Amino acid sequence: MFDKYAEHLQDSAIDNSRFDGFDRGDLGNDEPENIEIVIGRMRCWHGKVEIVEVSTLTGSDYYVRVNDRMVTELMDRDRAIRVGRWWVNGAAA
Repeated sequence: MFDKYAEHLQDSAIDNSRFDGFDRGDLGNDEPENIEIVIGRMRCWHGKVEIVEVSTLTGSDYYVRVNDRMVTELMDRDRAIRVGRWWVNGAAA
């Protein structure tokens, strides 16, 4: 007679083979250099207007993206907000 509990343990054991060869790497080396975060999202007749923050090790810069396309250079936060509002308020296409 076989043991139902042992059979259950055998059939429900986690398959650890998916972790074979998995390298977590060094903590500092796995971090991306630039992290982009959308801090503002608006809609207008141009489409989706977003203000994006780019965080680096030295600080943060911002840019405006319209319909997933970067439409400005990197700039400070206040200027990026003004440019984003300019797009929403009727910028020329």
